[in-house]
Amino acid sequence: MITVENILMGKGPDIIVAASTNTVLEAVRLMAEDNVGSVIIRDGDDIRGIFTERDLLCRVVAHGKDPSQTLLEEVMSSPVNACRLGDDIRQCARMLSETNTRHLAVIEEGALVGLISQRDVQAAQARVPWARPLDGVPANVVVPVFNDG
Repeated sequence: MITVENILMGKGPDIIVAASTNTVLEAVRLMAEDNVGSVIIRDGDDIRGIFTERDLLCRVVAHGKDPSQTLLEEVMSSPVNACRLGDDIRQCARMLSETNTRHLAVIEEGALVGLISQRDVQAAQARVPWARPLDGVPANVVVPVFNDG
């Protein structure tokens, strides 16, 4: 079984964090600086939401909002879906699919310890024998085969 912890060991636990009172422009600069597609919004120890490239497009640009004047709390996605270090990536793939989201916060003992993306989960699935391509699906797409029985 491949776990969330296995993914974090490979990619590292670094998390880009901003406050809900930061502007979109400040968050986008952090994202560009670290070459990431999202930033966790946290006030103190409380996770308030997540701001992603999709939020930038759909909630800021599409509505003509000024990134230098728009606060993250106005356009972030909330709540943030979460998983734990010991969770099987098959459970994570299911959660991402069912919630139509692309990121999961990794929470352990009430603390944010990492962030995994749909891409991280797909890359891990591509390296295991229970994932295989299906007929009619492009070769670069890997679909997990779940055996719940």
